[in-house]
Amino acid sequence: MKQDSAPHYGPEIPDLPPHEVSEKVPVVSTLDELDRILASPPFTQAQRLSRFLRYVVERLIHGEGDSLKEYLLGTAVFDKDESFDPRTDPIVRVEAGRLRAKLKEYYASEGRDDPILIDLPKGSYVPVVRRKGAAIPEAAEAATPVGPNRWKAATISLALLLAVVFFYWGAAEYRRGRIANPDVEPSRTLATPPELLPLWKPFIAPGSKNYAVFGSPIFFASPRYSLFLRPHRINEAANLTSDRELLLLQERFGPLAGPRYDYALMRDAIALHRLTAFLVGNGVSLAAMAAHEAVWDSIKDGNIIFLGAPRMNPLMQHLPVRQDFEWDADQNIRNRNPQPGEQEIYSTPSHENVVSYAVVAALPGLRPDREILMLAAHGGPGTQAAVDYVTRVETVRAINDKLKLSDKGERKHYQMLLRIYVDQGAPVKTEYITHHMIP
Repeated sequence: MKQDSAPHYGPEIPDLPPHEVSEKVPVVSTLDELDRILASPPFTQAQRLSRFLRYVVERLIHGEGDSLKEYLLGTAVFDKDESFDPRTDPIVRVEAGRLRAKLKEYYASEGRDDPILIDLPKGSYVPVVRRKGAAIPEAAEAATPVGPNRWKAATISLALLLAVVFFYWGAAEYRRGRIANPDVEPSRTLATPPELLPLWKPFIAPGSKNYAVFGSPIFFASPRYSLFLRPHRINEAANLTSDRELLLLQERFGPLAGPRYDYALMRDAIALHRLTAFLVGNGVSLAAMAAHEAVWDSIKDGNIIFLGAPRMNPLMQHLPVRQDFEWDADQNIRNRNPQPGEQEIYSTPSHENVVSYAVVAALPGLRPDREILMLAAHGGPGTQAAVDYVTRVETVRAINDKLKLSDKGERKHYQMLLRIYVDQGAPVKTEYITHHMIP
C-alpha cells in the first residue's frame, strides 16, 4: 500500500517467519530484542534515537547493511533534504554516538539479562546482532538476511512510527508504521499444540485463506508547516468537505492535502508481526491489508482477522453479527447485556499509561466453514496484548476451560473481554474479565 506521494522516512521490512538471519540469531529473536530495547525507559523518551536504531536493524535484516552510509541515514532518518552534506553537517555521527551510549545504558540496566545483544560498533553504522557471550562478528556479517532463493516468502512489511501531530491534543508521538499488502507464505509445517485447535483450527487447516485487516488512521498533510495532522474523530473519508473539525484544521494549518494513510499504530504493527509469525509457524499463509483498502468482496471467501481499533476499521463496525460488547467513546466499552457481577461500562483514563481493554470475538465467517476473529482495542497496547493472549498455549488453554471450547463438533462463537495493565505504552499484564456466548 505504499503511496507514490508519501515521504519515505524508513524501510519497509519483511515480517518473516522464524527463520534464522544468521547461524545463531533468528530474525524473530532479533526483532523481539529490538522491541524490548525500544520499549525501555532509555529509549521511550528518545524518539529520534529509537527511529535510528530501528532503521539500521531493519536494513540489516533486509540485506542492505552495506547501504548504511551517512548520506542515506541523514536523509532517511533525520529528514535532511538532498543537499545534505555529511562533511559539513555531523548530525549522523553525533546521533550515532548518542545511540551507542543509550544501548550501553540499556544493557547495564533493563537489558542485563537479555539473551540477544544489539550493538553499533564505533566507526560503522551497521549494527551487530549476536547472542550474549558470543564472539563479536564483523558488523557487516552480524545478521545475514534470509534471501529469496532460500525462503520463498512474500512478506508483510512493517515499519514503525514517526512523530505526528494531533491538533486538539497537542503533540502526540507516534512511531512510523506502514504495513504493505502481500501474502506471507508458510515455510514449514509444525505440529500444532492441541490446546490451540479449538480457537485456531479453521485458520490453520491445510489450504486455509487467512486475511488480516488492520486499522489505517486518516492523516492530512500541511505543506506550509511541514506537518502531518490527524483529526482524532475523523476515521472515514466520506463527507470530509463539510466536517467542522477538518474545516478548523484547514483554517489554522491549510491548505491541507489528503486524506492520506501513511501511518499505523506502533503496537498494531507489532501485533500484526506476531500474528503472522504465529500463523506461518503453524504452516499457513496470511494476507494483510489496510482497512481503507479492504472490501468485503476481496476477503469474504477466507477467514478474516480484524486487528486494532474499530473506529479505524470501518468493516469491523459493519459486521453482520449482534455483539454485546460495543465500542462507545474512545475510552469506553459498553456492555449491552450485563450479567451479574459485570459492569455496564468499562472505562479508562488512559490506554497508554493505566489500563486498556480488548475484545476477542470469534464470529461466524461470511461463507460456510469460514471464521472471523476480532482482536480489537481502543489503543495499540490492547491490540498487542490480545494477539499475545490468543497465540500462547497457556492462555488459550485457560480460554478453552472457561468457555468450554473443543475442536470437536460445532464451532462456538463468543465475545471475551480482557483487561490490560499498561505502562508507558507497553502492555504489562493481561487478565480475563468475562465472556458472552453468541447464539
